[in-house]
Amino acid sequence: MLFTFAAWWTVSSSSHGDNVSRYLRLASVMTLFTNARLIISPEAGIKTRSLLVEDGIISAIPTQEEGLRAPFDEEIDCGGDFLGPGLVDIHCHGAIGRDTMEASDGAFRAILSHHALSGTTTAVLTTVAATLGEMLAVLRCAGNHRSSEGTARLTGVHLEGPYFSPLRRGAHRADRLRLPSDEETQQLLDHAALIRRMTLAPELPGSLDVVRRLVQKGIMASAGHSDASRDEALAGFHAGIRQVTHLHNAMSSVHKTGDHREGLAEAALVTEGILCEVIADGVHVSPSQLREAWLAKGWHGIALVSDATAGAGLEEGAAFDLGGLSCRVEGKAAWTGEGEFQRLAGSTASLFEGVRTMVESVGVPLEEAIAMASITPARSLGIEHQSGSLEAGKNADLIRFDEGWNLKGVWIGGRRLGRGDVG
Repeated sequence: MLFTFAAWWTVSSSSHGDNVSRYLRLASVMTLFTNARLIISPEAGIKTRSLLVEDGIISAIPTQEEGLRAPFDEEIDCGGDFLGPGLVDIHCHGAIGRDTMEASDGAFRAILSHHALSGTTTAVLTTVAATLGEMLAVLRCAGNHRSSEGTARLTGVHLEGPYFSPLRRGAHRADRLRLPSDEETQQLLDHAALIRRMTLAPELPGSLDVVRRLVQKGIMASAGHSDASRDEALAGFHAGIRQVTHLHNAMSSVHKTGDHREGLAEAALVTEGILCEVIADGVHVSPSQLREAWLAKGWHGIALVSDATAGAGLEEGAAFDLGGLSCRVEGKAAWTGEGEFQRLAGSTASLFEGVRTMVESVGVPLEEAIAMASITPARSLGIEHQSGSLEAGKNADLIRFDEGWNLKGVWIGGRRLGRGDVG
């Protein structure tokens, strides 16, 4: 059991010739992780070091040359396992049969608990194309939600829709799609503090006006479910769009009709400053497309997402609902429709599984794959000062796993989820 105490801890640095410094920490809870391969950053790489957590915050990451002594509340020997930052998912619909569109605290907690146990410590819950009333209900629920022990941090709502191209609607109901209106936009923006991003098709009449209003409120605008030409995509970027939603899924791409016609995907890949959101579940995007995106954008230009639906955590063949569409779990993904009308309906994988795909199937270095699922999405949300990497002063949101990708521990604010090992 953890307890509070008054303790001295000493840090000495021989590499810089500093004098031994002494600090007094009063009434604090301190946990020391030792023998860990810390996934620090793509630049710094992976280092075998210790990590000190104090009152839920990363307090220090001493080098091997530095000494750290104190009567810690808990000392955890990681046995050479990897210790990395908790993952940040900016596109998550649901899990274990529960969906964001339920707009209930029970659903939110179930979803956030499931994904926390899979290594996601911060999440943005995501809607589908819906009525104004349904979207407002989700926003109100998010505004009343309070984090609890064992759940990922909820950092807002991603409005995915309803301003989509009917040609690229994916698993969104056709009868919920519409063009933007000033009145509806204003009612949504009355909840601007809860909206972290909105996905829309930039080629629709009125969409660029919505983009400008989103940007004015500090909300990230993302292009998706779009049949935009390259020029229409660039017009959206000029208006303030800085992201694209699930690259290569439900968006226009190059095809030959007399002349080559490039679409949103190509425009995003070659335009500097456009973040590409990618579902790396091994189903939505092929390994060669994933590698192409990584080579084009680098780790800092890709945000891995789960796009997990209520099918996440359910058995193969299980049925569930997504925004009024009947869906099923099949072949490690979610699907709706039959035969020629069958289409992908989001993922059933965790964000941590996406990291594994990028490493094993794409050839991305582990530290870069982790960054795509932590610091890059954190930066897109503007929370990189508190989450997304192992740095002193940031939240002690941590994941521990071994070389076999066995997740062996998840900590949120320094508190371990559950008892014993995770997974």
